[in-house]
Amino acid sequence: MAKKKEPVLCYFHFMYNQWNEQTAQKVFADASCGWEYLWQKWMRFCDEYGYYGAIMMYYTEGLDYGLQKKLSTVAYEYYNDK
Repeated sequence: MAKKKEPVLCYFHFMYNQWNEQTAQKVFADASCGWEYLWQKWMRFCDEYGYYGAIMMYYTEGLDYGLQKKLSTVAYEYYNDK
């Protein structure tokens, strides 16, 4: 059995390798603020902090706890085949 990746590594790998507008639409489809709002927020973070900085800042400053949990769960499941 392959060793499972740590949740934080899953998030960083997911955001670097998989994050795009279509993925945001799927992950945040039921967000009360709308996935489009969250995508635009991501784009603003990229403009302000650069791509790599946006990965960290989006999670820590851009999302509330429920959205953080949703995104980190998707990332963890993606890399650990859950």
